[in-house]
Amino acid sequence: MTGIGPVEPYHPDEADGLHQDAPTPTDLLKSDTPHLGTRWAALPRSRRRLVQTLAVIATAIGALFALHPAPDTRAAPNPYPWPASVTTLRYEGRGTTPTSFRFEVDVARGTPVTVHQVGAGLPELSARTTPRLPLTVKAGNPRLITVRISVYDCALLPPAIVLPYLDLLISNETAQQQQSFLFGGTYPHDLWTGLRALCFPNRPSPTPTSPGQDTGGRLTRQ
Repeated sequence: MTGIGPVEPYHPDEADGLHQDAPTPTDLLKSDTPHLGTRWAALPRSRRRLVQTLAVIATAIGALFALHPAPDTRAAPNPYPWPASVTTLRYEGRGTTPTSFRFEVDVARGTPVTVHQVGAGLPELSARTTPRLPLTVKAGNPRLITVRISVYDCALLPPAIVLPYLDLLISNETAQQQQSFLFGGTYPHDLWTGLRALCFPNRPSPTPTSPGQDTGGRLTRQ
């Protein structure tokens, strides 16, 4: 047998129960604490008024929140987006000449976007557009433009053009931005084929490989 603590003396009188005058244990499961109503009545009048006032205030605040719930904090679309974030340029195929190419300008939402300038992306090249710029495009109403590429000096052309891009100066009511649209897909092949036919008509045209879609990543320059 094991135990903890000092050995308590043994009193025969306690063997069969407690003394009649022994104090009542305090660790009983029942409680002689007064009921809530009795305790409320025992409070001073000023304390009861304070508790009642706080209860009325808490009830009024709860009713106010019920009538006016917290606003929805979910992010809503920016009603004033920058033009580069809502404008898409898609390649639609060749034009009527070897170095003319058709593109669709699309605005996803917001105020109309105006295209002020289109650049060919390389210093050896220049670009002209039809229709003439500036061109304003409304959301949900895409416009087609034709870009005609010219070469300043054929001797300066790089050996291949794998990921060409176009530089657009665009604006809306929020801002004006210089936006570069990078193209994969068929546009690199069509552009390179047209430039080779223009500059080196008697040479075979190699086919550069170009993974990706017709629209790709963008590099924004304000």
